[in-house]
Amino acid sequence: MKKNKNYSKYKLSVLDMQPIDPPTGGGRIRLLGLYHNLGEYLSAKYIGTYDWQGEKFRDHYLSKNFREIDIPLSKEHFEKVSELQKRVGNKTVIDITFHKFAYLSKEYTDYAAKEIEDSEVVIFSHPWVYPLVKDKIDKKKQLVIYDSHNVEGFLRYVLIAEGAGEIENGLVKEVVRVEYDLCRFADIIFTCSHEDGELFNRLYGIPFSKIAIVKNGVFTGKIKPADIGGKNALKMKLELPAKKTALFIGSAYQPNVEAVNFILKELAPRLPGVFFVIAGGVGEAVLRDNINAAKPQNVRITGSLSEADKIIYLSACDFAVNPMFSGSGTNIKMFDFMAAGLPVVTTEIGARGIERRLSGGNKTMLVAGKNNFADAVEMLFGLVNGDKNGGSISDAALELVKEKYSWETISEDIGALIYNYRKKLGTEQPFFSVIVPSYERHSSLEILLKSLSKQTFKNFEVIIVDQSGKPFKDIDKYAASGMDIYYIHTHIKGAVKARNKGAFYARGKVLAFTDDDCVPINEWLKEAYDLFNNFDIAGIEGVIKSSKLNNPNYRTVTNEGFNKGVAFMTANLFIKREVFNAINGFDEQFENPHFREDTDLGWRALEYGNIPFGDKVIVFHPPHKRQIQRESLEERCRFFEKDVLLLKKHPQKYMELFLLENHWRNTPGFWENVIAGAKKYDIDLSRYEIMKYYLSLKLTLET
Repeated sequence: MKKNKNYSKYKLSVLDMQPIDPPTGGGRIRLLGLYHNLGEYLSAKYIGTYDWQGEKFRDHYLSKNFREIDIPLSKEHFEKVSELQKRVGNKTVIDITFHKFAYLSKEYTDYAAKEIEDSEVVIFSHPWVYPLVKDKIDKKKQLVIYDSHNVEGFLRYVLIAEGAGEIENGLVKEVVRVEYDLCRFADIIFTCSHEDGELFNRLYGIPFSKIAIVKNGVFTGKIKPADIGGKNALKMKLELPAKKTALFIGSAYQPNVEAVNFILKELAPRLPGVFFVIAGGVGEAVLRDNINAAKPQNVRITGSLSEADKIIYLSACDFAVNPMFSGSGTNIKMFDFMAAGLPVVTTEIGARGIERRLSGGNKTMLVAGKNNFADAVEMLFGLVNGDKNGGSISDAALELVKEKYSWETISEDIGALIYNYRKKLGTEQPFFSVIVPSYERHSSLEILLKSLSKQTFKNFEVIIVDQSGKPFKDIDKYAASGMDIYYIHTHIKGAVKARNKGAFYARGKVLAFTDDDCVPINEWLKEAYDLFNNFDIAGIEGVIKSSKLNNPNYRTVTNEGFNKGVAFMTANLFIKREVFNAINGFDEQFENPHFREDTDLGWRALEYGNIPFGDKVIVFHPPHKRQIQRESLEERCRFFEKDVLLLKKHPQKYMELFLLENHWRNTPGFWENVIAGAKKYDIDLSRYEIMKYYLSLKLTLET
């Protein structure tokens, strides 16, 4: 966010019923990660407590602009919780009953209410405190956010009520009621994953446009890979055996207990050549539950660890296992493993909300089920033992975690989002969010901004994601002119990533995508608005005009004369934000080089409604000289490697496009790059109809 003397500083309150420091366990780590670095225009205060007895009032700073205040609960509060806990088989209920028994801890409730009244932004981390203070909130002056760590209604049913008695069912119904009310009341809901967003939509009817995916992460500045020499030295220090060592980390959380029991009873006996380290509070819970059970000799259970000791184990181990079979949200431990350079075998649930592949094609993890988990560990064990692919998995995971799952970056991003929403609280929602990725074309970007300033339809915002080496120096001039502009300068490269980032900040009902070198006509947004206003549609495919159409020295970008509703192009594409969020935006597998991501997006969006062709919704896209390296025929042909990803996701629709475009017959380099893409992304082309055309053309050429 650019510094500006006109920016206000907002006070932000985060409320929950646990402490943050020390940041052990996924919930506390998320709290510290999200709110430690929101930026200089947000001052955050956390109001929490302790879910155990014997602590004192605490007030301290976790970072420059993040203050933690913890108020102990009363003895009477704990007595009530203990009484109920005995009636439900000692299942944890202190959190889900917090709003019922908090009247016994008046010091906490009074403090929380007072802090809310003095805040411009109120965030509920978990829904437990919301019923206690909802009457103190003024939605006209305060932005309200629900930071969901899980979909609690679903999770608590699985952990507490499934197959249980009347009391447990009553508790879960109350969880559902509280969470539903907060979801309806909040302006924004943060979810850890798209899957959680889908659950909120299905269970509670929450629109996707209200949901922002704020992923879990790791402090990449603190956890780093160790080299072989460092690992061996740490193994000696920890007295670990001289064999490949697998790590599992977890708190005393039932899904983690389930995972450890699987390691003890299934993995360790099956894989005697692997030494398993089970770290964290989950070990104490497992030992307590299995006090008389024999522990396999190839397992060490450490119990709770300090952050420093956890990092030592991460550095000493060779790979990680994460056999999670229940739970919601995203496993933060996965990011610890990835940041430490440990290849990981996990399950679908353990991988929830985490990208599986980078655009380069390298796997970031191995995903297996309960029945083949040991086989996957053996495969990874072999890779770690010498095959270079074991290293490629850890390298890909490390690259991914630095780019997308670093708390340092995530905290800055949500700080900008919160600030922008609070600043515009009470103002009219823009109908369009015009999203523009830009890279080293500031002169073209200036032409685009001039054309946007002349739009006859005025209810829109512009979001520019600039990946150029230097920021665009004239951006303030356009912002000062009255245009609603949000400008982001980032070092992360890629048009697909840039469009997703722009959509994350968008407030408009409809996302309008165009390129930084395009020139829309003055009625571009007006014509699009008329279509959205008159028809129930998911989006619009606009006209892209160009010049020098038959000049081989230029690359032209146009959809004139091409079949409508087939390919889609982000130079002129409109998608409702509700639909965009429902389909989880652009698929970043199509990045580097970016190609076919717009076609994939359009095809997925069609499941939510029609995308008509707007004959009057026009932009001009200038042709580019082929002598420029990034526009050369050789460079652009390389993009066809992405066709195999489109083929795999949409085999039938791809074949329609394949035959319409006719690149397979007329474009030199098409097949070479498709074959290269199949190898890169590990896709067996023999399974698809496309190969008969390859073989027929090959036979024709040979004869």
